[in-house]
Amino acid sequence: MELTLADFVLIVLFASGALVVLFTLVSRTLHARAESRSLAHRVVCRLCLHAFEDTSHVAVVNCPVCAAANEKGRSRRLG
Repeated sequence: MELTLADFVLIVLFASGALVVLFTLVSRTLHARAESRSLAHRVVCRLCLHAFEDTSHVAVVNCPVCAAANEKGRSRRLG
């Protein structure tokens, strides 16, 4: 089977389109993972609403601005 110029151009176009889609998916996945890691360390103070990051493994952290105790994690309750 001989490869004509038209077939070669089509193959190159489809391959480059597939690479763009693949790079887009990889980039979005890596960005989402980095963002979720960053959000896991972010704490918003329940009194002064100061946002700060804390990478320690303790459950309760003190706000650096007002020194109020804040629970880490998604299941924080304000009351």
